[in-house]
Amino acid sequence: MKGIFANRSALFQASILACLFLTGLITAAVAGGIITYLSTTPPEQPSADTFRLSFYNIHALQFFSCTFSLLLPALITAYLCSSHPKKFLHIRRIKDVRIFMLTFLMLVFLSPAIDLTSYLNANIHLPEFMAPVETLLREAEEQTSRLTESLLSEKGVIPFIVNIIVIAVMAGIAEEFIFRGAVLRIVGKKIKNPHVAIWIVAAIFSAIHFQFYGFIPRMLLGAFLGYLLYWSKSIWPAIFAHFLNNAIIVTANYTGLSDSPIEFLPADKNMDGKDWITGIIIAATGLLLFSLCAKAMKKRCPAADENVTASSCEVQNHDPDISHGQSH
Repeated sequence: MKGIFANRSALFQASILACLFLTGLITAAVAGGIITYLSTTPPEQPSADTFRLSFYNIHALQFFSCTFSLLLPALITAYLCSSHPKKFLHIRRIKDVRIFMLTFLMLVFLSPAIDLTSYLNANIHLPEFMAPVETLLREAEEQTSRLTESLLSEKGVIPFIVNIIVIAVMAGIAEEFIFRGAVLRIVGKKIKNPHVAIWIVAAIFSAIHFQFYGFIPRMLLGAFLGYLLYWSKSIWPAIFAHFLNNAIIVTANYTGLSDSPIEFLPADKNMDGKDWITGIIIAATGLLLFSLCAKAMKKRCPAADENVTASSCEVQNHDPDISHGQSH
């Protein structure tokens, strides 16, 4: 079975991944429903633990969703569509720890630009004739915000650890394996330009979250994660950055540093002329420092070692089973 679909088209492999994704969603929904049914306190027996159970039920559903609809489909697709599943998913050990230090700095320096685009995106107003559509989008955004509030609702050491595991660790690993791993590999098989492939996958990554008013900043974040893989030739820096991004959100909410449990700048923050000038200057400075870190990371691309050929310093846009040179 290993590599049975390695020579099939990108469309066929994408169909395999999509079927596994949908199957995973159904499986996660069933598993979550069973857990909720077994752990819900009956109305005639109210308990102080009812809210606590609800908190953990939500996290259990999130955990199963990440596992069955994201992580397992990526791993199974890699196994079926390549004779080298690790290479298919860009799983390569990073020897230079400075890569991760640069990843952290780039995430920090990119944040002001993401916050600025977040504010702009959140304040987009559709034409008047599309008012019903805008209302639906706003309602969907509020529902997603309420779900996020539920995930981050409970305080305490144990809930904090649960949030870090589910929201930061699990989501970071699962989302990167499917988007920067499987999806980017399949899109790259069809589209030879790595930059175009990275931005297409970033748009898919943002769209799958179903948050129109956070689409642009999340797409920028997705592109950053894609370029981390492009520069480092490994999925681990992208996973590390994704983990850091989500862990910072959880920690900020837990410590009270953030009044809003959403990922980006809230739309109700008013910005005057001075705020805009300050924001643009800070974002521009951050992007300059970001570019310097990116340049430093690219210099550390492993041109040749026992596991990587010189050509592997460029993202392989074709299937690893037909690539020339050593696997990495």
